[in-house]
Amino acid sequence: QAEGIGLAAQQIGQAIRFCVIDVPEHPEYPMTCILDGKPLSPSLLMPMALANPEVLPLLSNEYYYEEGCLSFPEIRGEVARPERISVKYQDLDGNAHQLECDGLLARCIQHEVDHLNGVLFIDRMEKKTFAEIKKEVKELKQRTIASLKEGKLPEIPPREE
Repeated sequence: QAEGIGLAAQQIGQAIRFCVIDVPEHPEYPMTCILDGKPLSPSLLMPMALANPEVLPLLSNEYYYEEGCLSFPEIRGEVARPERISVKYQDLDGNAHQLECDGLLARCIQHEVDHLNGVLFIDRMEKKTFAEIKKEVKELKQRTIASLKEGKLPEIPPREE
């Protein structure tokens, strides 16, 4: 329902270094990837499970793109990230891999690995960008605390089309 493209273990209360990624290909947002030295269509990798991922930025430009997060429903903001990365990880069978990728796939992996490192996308925003959403973040925090005090899970509003 939430239409997320990635989820880190910490987002569901698991203290392990694990995330899942499912980035659909889109003609407006091209992605490339090289898995273990072989060029591959990103769609062949989806959904991806990454255990113990380590991200290294490759020599590339940073670019700004609007991000959202399942942990912050309805809150979005511009975040700068390297356009191309390399990530070392293990698959579900424990096999080690190295993936070089760019575009939305690289951004999503960086976002989810940030979760594993205790960093949120709002932490990466420029001060000006965060100032624009600060009120919404505060309101979300208050609603979440109120729900938890009542013994309920916070309600996630339906996504607007």
